[in-house]
Amino acid sequence: MLRGYLLEECLAWLLRGSGYRLLLSTADDPVELEVRGQELRVRGRGTSHQVDVLGELAFTPAFSLPVRLFLEAKYYSTQCRLEVVRNAHGVVDDVNGNFVTRPGIHLPQRRLHYAYSLFSTSGFTKEAQEYALAHQISLIDVSVPSFNWLREPIDVISARVS
Repeated sequence: MLRGYLLEECLAWLLRGSGYRLLLSTADDPVELEVRGQELRVRGRGTSHQVDVLGELAFTPAFSLPVRLFLEAKYYSTQCRLEVVRNAHGVVDDVNGNFVTRPGIHLPQRRLHYAYSLFSTSGFTKEAQEYALAHQISLIDVSVPSFNWLREPIDVISARVS
């Protein structure tokens, strides 16, 4: 559990350094965000969705909607399966369809474009990869040697704490 939390924190730091503003509380967007218990959640059409890390691109691309990115970190001992990617697709579909008017307000609320990236320290099954490709869910396999710089400090710190 500690490893997963540390991976989330590292990814948040990387996202912030890549031109995204981190959304950390309902004060950042009281319309789209809510807190349930200790969890930050994004409101969708059907329900609200827990988020590990949420960032908003610091600029809006021309002729586009403001971009928000869900980052989900999986520190599993086995490959991420299709169910994890299906959940990501369901979340993106639900929050991107959140285009409603509220009682007393005749204009639709602000539109956003949400994207989703899954990071896994154990890779992804073939079925998960195929589904992600078909539904524009980004998969980042941090089990490969080029991500040792990210994984190894997390493993060292968590081993010291345990």
